[in-house]
Parts: sequence; C-alpha cells; structure tokens
Amino acid sequence: MKNATVGQALLRAVSRGRAWLAVLTTLLLLAGATAAGAAGGAKKWTTPGPQRALSGVLRPGPVVHARTGPPAPAPRAGHTPPRLGHPRRRAGRADPDAVEVPDTSPRLGAPLPDPDRNPGPPPGDPKRLTLFRDTTVPVTTGHDYSKPEPSTDQSGPDIFATGNFHAEFSRDNGRVWQGLDPYTVFGPDFCCDQVTKADFAYHRQHWLLQYIPALQEHPGGGHLVLANSRIGDFVNWRPYTITPSVFGWSDDLNLDYNDLVIGHRYLYLTTRVIRFHDGTGDYDVLASALLRVSRADLAAGRPAHYDAIARPDIVGGSGYGEDGELRVPQGITDVAYAAATTLPEGKGRRLRLLVWPENSRWVTTVDRTVPPFRYMTWQLPEREGDCRSQDRVVNNWCTNTSGGVVAARGRGYLWFAWVAQQYGTQRPFPYVRITTVRESDLRVGRSHDLYSRTVGHSYAAIAPDERGRIGYIDTFGGGTGTTHYFPGAMIGVFDDITPVSPTVDYFLRGKGNACAPNVEVPQEGEWGDYLTIRGWQHTGGVWIATAMARKDNDPAQCLTWTPMTIKNIVFGRERDRRAYEQGLRGTPH
Repeated sequence: MKNATVGQALLRAVSRGRAWLAVLTTLLLLAGATAAGAAGGAKKWTTPGPQRALSGVLRPGPVVHARTGPPAPAPRAGHTPPRLGHPRRRAGRADPDAVEVPDTSPRLGAPLPDPDRNPGPPPGDPKRLTLFRDTTVPVTTGHDYSKPEPSTDQSGPDIFATGNFHAEFSRDNGRVWQGLDPYTVFGPDFCCDQVTKADFAYHRQHWLLQYIPALQEHPGGGHLVLANSRIGDFVNWRPYTITPSVFGWSDDLNLDYNDLVIGHRYLYLTTRVIRFHDGTGDYDVLASALLRVSRADLAAGRPAHYDAIARPDIVGGSGYGEDGELRVPQGITDVAYAAATTLPEGKGRRLRLLVWPENSRWVTTVDRTVPPFRYMTWQLPEREGDCRSQDRVVNNWCTNTSGGVVAARGRGYLWFAWVAQQYGTQRPFPYVRITTVRESDLRVGRSHDLYSRTVGHSYAAIAPDERGRIGYIDTFGGGTGTTHYFPGAMIGVFDDITPVSPTVDYFLRGKGNACAPNVEVPQEGEWGDYLTIRGWQHTGGVWIATAMARKDNDPAQCLTWTPMTIKNIVFGRERDRRAYEQGLRGTPH
C-alpha cells in the first residue's frame, strides 16, 4: 500500500471505531516508514515496533482547599532555593552519525528582520500584529526567581498562570491577581516544573506540579500531582498522584519536564523518567514517557482511567548526554501524535513520530527524514549553542538549550519546531527549525527556519487557533558589532496573510543577562526550559502566551534570588480584536 492510502485507512479506522483495523494500518504504516528511512540513506536506523500501553486507574485524592495568602517574604541574600540540575554530561566524542553540514539553502526562508528594523503596518491597520493585553504577573505568593518557566491558559476573564516557583490567578482579565503557594498546597517536596491547561468542554482548569524529595534532601522517589478545579474557582482542587510506576518504572525514580495537551477523549501528559546520582542535582534520563487520562473521569472527580507508555529510545545518547524530550501537538483530536529529535542515532536528520489512535492501546513508531540540521546540546562543547553578543555584553543565555520538539496541529498538518545550532555566516546564531508533516499520510512537507543574522532565537512555543493558523513565541537575544540585545521575547503568526514566513514582533526587550550557574564564568548563562502559548478560547486569530525578561543587569547567579519580569499576554492581528473581546465575554466569534 502507498503511504497515502495507509494514512487514510488509519484515519477512517479511527473515525469508525475499528480498533483492530487501526492496529493493522499502523503496522503497514510502520513498514512504509522503515522503507522510507532506508531510501533516505539512513539504513542503520532502527525503528521500534508497535508498543502496547499499560493501563490502570488514577485514584483521586480529597478536594484540597488552597488558601490564598499574603505575599511571601523575599528570600534573604544568599538564600539557595532547591534546583533541578542538568542531564549528566557524557565523556566521549561526538556522534559519528551527526550531521556536520546543515541545510541552509534559500528554500528554508529568508532571515527574520532585525529587532530595530522591523516596520509593520501602522496602528489600526487590520494586518497589524497587536498585543491585546500586555500584563506583568505580580508574584503574590512564592518567588520570581530567574528561570521562571511560565505557563498559562485563560477562559473568559479567568486566567491561571504558573512558574517554577509561584502560581497566580486572576478573575478579571489580569487586573487583580491572587496567589497560591505551590510549595505547600499539595504537600511537601515541590520543585519545580508547573504546567496549566484549560479544558473548555468540561470547564476545568488542569494544574500539573512536580515533586522531587531528593532536592529537599528527603528520601524516596518523586511524583507528579495532576489537579483540576472549576475554571474561575482556582481554590478548590481535586488532585491525582502520578508516580514512575504508572509508566512501568520503579517508584524510587523521579519525573521531570512535563507538558499537557487536550485531545478528544483524553488529557495527554508527557514527562521524563530520571535518576539522580552522586548526591548532586544532576541526573540521567532513563526514558521519555506519555500518559493519557480520561477527561470525563477527571472532570467528575472519580477514579480516572489511564494508558501509559515509556520510551527508552528517546533519551539522546551516543556522546550527547541524556536529554530526551517528547511532545504532543496542541490541537489534536482522536489521534494523538508525539514527536522527538533526541534519539541515539540519526541526530540532525531524523524526526521520530509516535501515532496513537484514541480507540487503541497500541502505539506505532514512524521515522521521517528531515532537512539536515546541527543538533544542539550543552553536553559537548562543540555542540553548545552560542547566543552571546559579539561585544560580549550579552552572555550566552542559551547554554543549557537542547533540541527538544514543540508541536501543534493545524490545517491538515502537524507542525514540529526545535532549536538548531549556529552554523557559518548563514546561521551565525542558534535558530528555530519548523517542519510540517501532512497528517493524512505522515509525509514530510515544508520546512522553514526562523533565523537571524543579528540575534539568536530559542525556547520556541507554537499553538493553533480554531482555524488551524499557528501562533508563535520565542526568546531572542545577542547582537553584532557594538549592538546588543539582552534576552527578550518575539511573537509571530503563520496565517492566511503570511503562511510561510511569519509576521513577527519583538515585543519584549530584556534589561539584563541570563543567570550564571558559575560566578567565575559569567559568560555562561541559563535562561530556562520553556515558554507557553495557547490558542484563544473558541475563536480564531488570537493567542495567549507567556514570556520573561530580567528587570536589571545586576550580576545574577542561578542559585540566588534574581527577580524577573513575567509576562502574560494576548496577541493577534488587529482585524481579530473583536474575537478577543468576545472571548472575554465567553461568547464564540
């Protein structure tokens, strides 16, 4: 069978509820994918066979009433909050399968405009990219440490916003905020990743928190808490506990680097199974993991059915260290996809896709060859990204960046984005590669690079709106000559006006450098792991997103308190302002 025929049969099987046919067609698709990989010159790639998910039930805990309180006192000078370390650095030479010469041809797009030379339509023009709401989140409970890694979502005027060290909500579109203390609300040992996602159909706000006793010098393994509250309540939460055993691993391990996506019947959660070593915060990644939980069960507060898989093949390796990351596209329906580039082989040329119909427990792996790029990771000096300004005023804020995928589904395509290493004069700074995969047959479509010859781009996030258009946010910074830009944020849209090369706006300018993990090496900086973007509630052309920037340029160590500006924004083209305003009233456009 041709791949197009197989893909169409898979989707028909899913829509008709034929689980056995879905399994059969995914097996055939796998065979086609393996042949395609061999034809692409990657004969030594090995593609895992179909995988049957583990199943079980998550037991709900009693409803927790989270008290809002006065602002927490600022940490004293020299205070050291618990911090997750890094994937353990590996010795050895670079992967011989790594791509040394990336594709930088004109077919991958023209460079982005310079931050200071980006004229757009005048105010009031329907095509103008506009911030409909530009809110700085006041951290009322918790801390605004550097590396805040913010997440958010909104329904009507109700906003929930989290970060590594705080959680806030607003019931009036960001004018007044109240805080919840993530360190205490669901028990001890919280640190640090948090993610939130609204489920509009069930009117629930999901909140995912990470707990690692080892970082508090406590015994035992870690877990996640997946809690949900009625949207607009934000005080009464029903928690569910997720441990490594859900994925078939020992409960003396930990879970880290988490994400949430809403599907048709399920809430999807991605994470990593990690193991600490040597009494430090550094760790090994043992597997990337994917969990789906019944949305109806979670909303009802009853025992929630789940299916789960773990993937030891998505952890990096071969001299690159263990930094595997797996992501599900926002906007999926009755077929879940997940993707990664962090593989032991094929680095810089392969995208691994997991295909999981909602009416099946079987997951199929499909490998696709993509235009070559230089995989970026901090584990090897020759593979590190370099986002410093040429005058060295801006430090290397993307030192800790790796090539993890972010994903969205829109207009018949799966969109996957990841950061790639700088290369030569065409890509002098790290940049973001976006590759589309046609959903009907999983063939690779167009690829496009978001790159600049004056600044680096990293920490991208993408999301679809209701029409399948793609919203974008990332962090930019660097500079050439004597011009420098501290890390800030850029928004963009791929839509009917600019479907290939996006309309962009450098809306947030930073005032200082990334924190330095080693005071003796101030040029090496760390910015965080992720930003967040969501499609605006039930309408097209509008997105809610997060961003962050330093408030000043005082010397900043990552293990001390360094205040950050945390942004919670809503943006779109001026023509869609009415959709934004109707969303605030809870009415569809």
